[in-house]
Amino acid sequence: MNRPPDHVAETDERAIDQTLTQWVLRRSGSALLAAATRAASNAEGHGHSCAWLDDPQADAHFDTDALQALRQHAWVGDGSHFTPFVLDAQDRFYLWRNWQHESKLAAAILQRSAQRTLPIPAATLAEDLDALFAGMPHGPTDWQRAAAAAVPGARFFVLTGGPGTGKTTTVVRMLLMLLQHAQACGLPAQPSIALAAPTGKAAQRLVQAIAKGKAELQVALGEDRQPAGNARSANPLRPNLSNLLQQIPHADARTLHRLLGYRPMDNSFSRGPRNPLAEDIVVVDEASMVDLAMMRQLLEALRPDAVLILLGDPGQLASVDAGSVLADIVASAPSNPLPPSLAGLLAPLLQHAPPITTANAALAGQVLTLTHTWRAGSGLQRGIEALRDTPDPAWLDTLLRERADGDLHLRHCPNPHALRACVDGWIERHADLLQSLLTPATDAGEALQRLRQLQILCALRDGPFGAQGLNDLIARRLAIRFGIDGSRAWYHGRPVIITRNDYARGLFNGDVGIALEGAEGLRVWFELSDRDGNAGLRSYSPRALPAHESAWAITIHRSQGSEYHDVAVLLPPDPDNRVLTRELVYTAISRARTHAEIWTTDDSLRAALARPIRRQGGLRERLRSP
Repeated sequence: MNRPPDHVAETDERAIDQTLTQWVLRRSGSALLAAATRAASNAEGHGHSCAWLDDPQADAHFDTDALQALRQHAWVGDGSHFTPFVLDAQDRFYLWRNWQHESKLAAAILQRSAQRTLPIPAATLAEDLDALFAGMPHGPTDWQRAAAAAVPGARFFVLTGGPGTGKTTTVVRMLLMLLQHAQACGLPAQPSIALAAPTGKAAQRLVQAIAKGKAELQVALGEDRQPAGNARSANPLRPNLSNLLQQIPHADARTLHRLLGYRPMDNSFSRGPRNPLAEDIVVVDEASMVDLAMMRQLLEALRPDAVLILLGDPGQLASVDAGSVLADIVASAPSNPLPPSLAGLLAPLLQHAPPITTANAALAGQVLTLTHTWRAGSGLQRGIEALRDTPDPAWLDTLLRERADGDLHLRHCPNPHALRACVDGWIERHADLLQSLLTPATDAGEALQRLRQLQILCALRDGPFGAQGLNDLIARRLAIRFGIDGSRAWYHGRPVIITRNDYARGLFNGDVGIALEGAEGLRVWFELSDRDGNAGLRSYSPRALPAHESAWAITIHRSQGSEYHDVAVLLPPDPDNRVLTRELVYTAISRARTHAEIWTTDDSLRAALARPIRRQGGLRERLRSP
């Protein structure tokens, strides 16, 4: 090792890293073990499940002799039995809990993947797909059809894709296939379905998306859109599928904490191997946000015969806590090839998809990526796709040459003075919309709809280039431009975002509302879903709100799962800032539907695009080599 533990220079080291390191040093007497502990604890604080001790770029690099000495320490094992730390054959050093999370999760996924069956004949699948995708063209929908055809018989299924690829639309059809063939798939005749997401806001958005998808499919199933004379135009399955559609819930989606019965008093869950979930099918949206420990808890809480469907975009930011589970699962699986048996079944059904290849990997056919974007063609969409699919995006130079009124471009922002100019320009470009929000007598429904048209997203939370500082700056500039009283905490038109769940009031982390003056004084209005999945308006006194912040600007992390027509993204001007990653930029600009601009420097943007997230861990290798 090249330096002792008390000289490791970690400028962002947490108090727990220091405390654990010193405790290990005192109790074990080993400076070497203390240094490895510091590396693992600090790595966990940055979202890694372990520390790569043989990494020559690390602050504390361990040579061959140091690694051998660690392996011989009584507190370090290989994972076959309990030891406080684990050093595996690839020189990955784990805290015991993270070793357990990773190894148990991998084993659970592989066990479920091995249970796949093929219970439905090809002819039956063809008829079902005709009914489910009636009137929809082959080609763009081929991988959607593949997902719907591949999910029966699976106990674990992952559906991924970027924005606009139709993940929610597809999962409604996948659920219908499971309901149609429930007993053949080893499920009860009427399987129960649970919808869940990592956060309350994401759960609410899932409810709304499922409700919308059901309504659209209900119309499609009731219409005969096949050409005249087509033998399948009067598919007898359609009425049955329409009835089954009503069994898909759309009024209740829970956070994973609520689904699993989280107990904050002892940081445990009521649902687990000894008290499994009752539901037969569990759908989890925004799976990229789920960390290693939570995903393990979810897998262990499922009954062996239950089906888990994960939805998400692995290109987005990973979880706040340790692990990049969805990205690891997708990376460990082939890119849309299928096992030989399933490929032979689906090949005649997918008329315009790329040639189907086969693979014997454990997760083949259980991880499918939707590739067709239904809003393709714009410069914004091309940028999003380049960020997601290209290791070294080549669109930056094109981006820098875009006209200022293009749908994706860069605004130079190297210092606070330039930031103020960016804010003033943003206010001027959206003056009419902002004035409508800040003018008294605004209708709550219209105000919330207008508020969703635009959003500023920040990489940081604190400081002048963070969301809090930017909210203060925007309030001051709005006061100058529109004459609002900037000295008041509350004013007509102030947007707020909830930062802590309040189940009693039905407000969740990420909910955005707006303060409006009315007959009852100033109230804060939110659009919340009722039990039928329909959006309705509800207002609260500012004093009744749970923890909240102004929401002219929010962090990129809080925006995950949301969409806006117009997005401005503020990145710190320092290219060495560790928060800058390609996934951060991708997540931010993919929130936009029509227009996005990035406020930063050329160097910071280039640094971010050249820095993909690669969290330290062994999950993807475990899934590749069962």
